[in-house]
Amino acid sequence: MVKVTVFDGADSIGGNKIHLDFDGRGLFFDFGQNYRRMSEYYTDFLKPRSARGVHDYFEMGLIPDIPQIRLDAISDDVDRSHQSKLRVDALFISHAHMDHIGHAGFLDFNVPFVASPMTAVIMKAMKDCGQRGCETECVYGQTRVKDPKDGRIVKALRMKKDETYQGRDFLLTSPPSNDLRVFWEESVYSNGIKAGEFLENDYLDFGFQSFDVDHSIYGATAYAIETSHGYVVYTGDLRRHGLFREKTDTFVEKVAELDPAALIIEGTRTTRGESAYVDEKVVKDTCLAAVKEERSLVVADFSPRNFERLDTFLGIAEEAERMLVVTKKDAYYLQALQKVDGKDRMSGVKVFGALKAQESGVEEAACRCLDEVLDPKAIAKDPGQYILCFSYFDMSNLLDIKHKGGTYVYSNSEAFNEEQVVDFRRLSNWLQLFRLKVKGFSLIGDRGREEPVFDKRYHASGHVSLEDLVQVIREIGAKKVIPVHTEDPTPLHKAGIVGLESVVPGKSINV
Repeated sequence: MVKVTVFDGADSIGGNKIHLDFDGRGLFFDFGQNYRRMSEYYTDFLKPRSARGVHDYFEMGLIPDIPQIRLDAISDDVDRSHQSKLRVDALFISHAHMDHIGHAGFLDFNVPFVASPMTAVIMKAMKDCGQRGCETECVYGQTRVKDPKDGRIVKALRMKKDETYQGRDFLLTSPPSNDLRVFWEESVYSNGIKAGEFLENDYLDFGFQSFDVDHSIYGATAYAIETSHGYVVYTGDLRRHGLFREKTDTFVEKVAELDPAALIIEGTRTTRGESAYVDEKVVKDTCLAAVKEERSLVVADFSPRNFERLDTFLGIAEEAERMLVVTKKDAYYLQALQKVDGKDRMSGVKVFGALKAQESGVEEAACRCLDEVLDPKAIAKDPGQYILCFSYFDMSNLLDIKHKGGTYVYSNSEAFNEEQVVDFRRLSNWLQLFRLKVKGFSLIGDRGREEPVFDKRYHASGHVSLEDLVQVIREIGAKKVIPVHTEDPTPLHKAGIVGLESVVPGKSINV
């Protein structure tokens, strides 16, 4: 028997945790955070309590209670009488977005992770850059202990000088470079890392294939697992309109040859009205025109890990004869990516010298090999020379530049909930304060009730359009189609998809 169980994320944008039970073996595809369910109860200042380990996550139904949850994260008052008895030989990670890896750190360190080298290096950099909490300890982490006075409290003890962080074993979809091996063991903290191993391909006693796909973060990977009933394919997130659309096309072609028994595929944009999406070339042309129109300062806002967009703005800066300015954490990511693809993204890039009392280890590491960190005063002297890669959360740094005027280019995703709408209202206040012209969005409506309206030419979605999704499903031709990561699969029913399965979180589908 081959069974697929979607624990959450079947009825919302995010939180993929998909279990495959086959031939006496078991694995998870992704183990991410469910943004929708989290937002129903939590905000930036109200989160699951770290001192309670997995307790709050279990109580709120945010993660499944399975045997492979870390024992050091389980407090004395956790009721495990309803535990799902699953086998987990490995976690197969599609890419490094939090809705796909955000809770993976709760899995026992004996569970190896399967990922592309690029995804692995991004995950390592994410942890280095200060991700906190047991749930984020994917690559390495610290063992928790119960409070001897009250076993309901779980805490991380202060580490001694000779103690090291515990690493996790990874099975990479292609061999790691020597630079990646070195980076894997490097620590930006005072304590070192006892790095996990890079496992050989035959470590797992079942067959699988991996395929690069196009998404809004580098390293995105789809998988095909060989079972006694045929191949089960998991796409992760993908699209057919990015700069690397040929990766998705090649994946579809190769997987179709496997004649898969089941296709587990994302459907994030099934409810969107667009038949086709803006591609990255249109985004570049649109943003380049906005930059060339401006003679003063340009601020570019895009997702911090949308490295394709950053590469786009590297090209824009060169054509507009400006210098791109990134934060120190961004510089650390760019140097980390080079460990995998060998591409020097720091050439011609400046690093913003934020005024801080004390720098983090990752900020020091980011600047260790740099000739110059740009002082805010230098930008004010010649603002037309730069493109600042700043987001809403970097706005206060503009106060140190002491410059008014210029253009703010918003090249990021739309607002998906009321909380994000409120953030846009605050962002608009900052932009007015600095007298920045806005490209990419506008606010419409009465004061205090404005709603953002987005210019779609400034951003290429990371997800496949409905039209392309239907075409991908038909080209692969799987006997069963299991849509996940979607709010509403109804459009797929209307499109007449053969073998479409209705997903109920926690209920198994037989393949």
